[in-house]
Amino acid sequence: MTVPSPADRLGRPDAFLSRTDLRELGLERRAVDAIFRQLPNVLLPGYSRPLVRVDDYLELIKASTYRGAERVQPRAA
Repeated sequence: MTVPSPADRLGRPDAFLSRTDLRELGLERRAVDAIFRQLPNVLLPGYSRPLVRVDDYLELIKASTYRGAERVQPRAA
């Protein structure tokens, strides 16, 4: 049995992503850290790596995407 790639899992909202998966999707460490701080983490008993749900990740990306006059980008603090 082969594990689907992180890109393939993006098509399955019930799937999970690890920090390594997000790195494989092209995100740098600071972005991965920010995602894991923002989203609910799934912590499985006996498994030391936290996970996030694909549907939560996709919703965060959608809510954080700014296009022209559609939404005004928040100012940096």
